[in-house]
Amino acid sequence: MTMNLNRAGVQTRTQSTVEHYLKRAHQLLARIADEMQLPEDAYPPPDEVVRYMEQRAHQWKWATFRQYQASLVYRYAREYEKNGDPLFAKTAQALRVLSHKTCQPAHVIGHTSSRKRKGIPQRDFEALVARLSNPKQNSDYAKRTALWLAAAAVTGLRPCEWRTAQLNEDATQLIVQNAKATNGRANGASRTIAIRPEDAASIQAHLASIHELLARGYPFAHIHQCCSIALNRACKALWGTDPAKRYALYSARHQFAANAKATTSQQEVARLLGHHSIRTARRHYAPRRSAWLKFRQADDMAPKHER
Repeated sequence: MTMNLNRAGVQTRTQSTVEHYLKRAHQLLARIADEMQLPEDAYPPPDEVVRYMEQRAHQWKWATFRQYQASLVYRYAREYEKNGDPLFAKTAQALRVLSHKTCQPAHVIGHTSSRKRKGIPQRDFEALVARLSNPKQNSDYAKRTALWLAAAAVTGLRPCEWRTAQLNEDATQLIVQNAKATNGRANGASRTIAIRPEDAASIQAHLASIHELLARGYPFAHIHQCCSIALNRACKALWGTDPAKRYALYSARHQFAANAKATTSQQEVARLLGHHSIRTARRHYAPRRSAWLKFRQADDMAPKHER
């Protein structure tokens, strides 16, 4: 980031740097507020922010930690300049002296959602399902992965939630045990998703595929891993090593979120995804503009009072 020098030879930040710091700090504070289950638009206490940075440092590379640290220090220093509250000056100093020694080495690649493609354009989705479903494919897991993608795109389940998901007797509802239900992050222990008649067959086929392998004694983690490998191979076969075409099973959940954002309220999107807060989908999932055309068209045709 660029810096300017004032007449005394002291570094001052450019306007673009200031805007970047404030935006990054706001995003971090919103994330912490989400995890603390604070009311919408509420900020976490300063001491909790310092504690969060201390506890999460080991999850980040040094460069990432340094950006977060600098952004928060600037925000609290700015707050102190504006109102003179010594708490903000104390917080800025506490953040400034935090150690980065526990951060990850630069070569370590995390296993977080940052590596997952958020959403799948419809053309790519159809190409993947077609290739994975091709009878000429030797891998049994390729066909099972095609079922997984089709079911996930219309239900929005996390991959791990399929292990215990169940359809009711007439296949009109899917009962899901919420993952990430600890510390109030989910909207309850379970959620129920209404199933459209045209989607029931693909969901039933995927559930049958999972249950068949579980009955054979395969651990769910093994099934998940094999399907992930099959999907990765299909991506490489179709698009080579293009990083923009590196899809994961979780990408189908992101696409479901984008499609839902185009057709229903933020509150309903959160309920369907199993989130406690509406901010989670808004900030961390594929945006409405990534919705497939048929969902955007349905929203355009809906009366304004229904949007």
